[in-house]
Amino acid sequence: MLKLFLTFVKIGTFTFGGGYAMVPLIEDELVHKQNLLTQEEFIDYLSIAQSFPGVLAVNISVLLGYKLYKIPGIIVCTLGSILSAFVIVLAFSYFYFSNGSSKFLDGFFKGVSPVVIALLFYSFTNLLSKLNKTKKNILLLIISFIAIGIFNISPIYLIIGGGIYSLCLK
Repeated sequence: MLKLFLTFVKIGTFTFGGGYAMVPLIEDELVHKQNLLTQEEFIDYLSIAQSFPGVLAVNISVLLGYKLYKIPGIIVCTLGSILSAFVIVLAFSYFYFSNGSSKFLDGFFKGVSPVVIALLFYSFTNLLSKLNKTKKNILLLIISFIAIGIFNISPIYLIIGGGIYSLCLK
């Protein structure tokens, strides 16, 4: 369980940007380096994790922790995924608010922003390459993109709608 804890500490420490910006690192660690999940299982976990409220990495850590060690696994994986981020945010907050404004932190975040965008783009292209490219899936992708990007419809409604749609197909 220590190895699992350290894996999620690494994920929690180096996943800037949240959401899909962290997907490449999580996938690399859990699928390719640690072999804790197959590619198909990772896609399933990702789908489930994004359907639940909360941070994607924490949701995945809960699912994997439960699969491997039940309740103790949930605790170990969740603590691993949030502990370092909590300490980093606490330290940055203290440093930032004790100095008013910080050229160091401002510069850091300006440098991280393009990297986060690149990670988001990589996540999109990576997930798109794994999508079962049926006419229905491509149509749902386009409709979802238009609904969010043009009509500013909340992704929550699309996630719920996608879930209901897939349940009706079964």
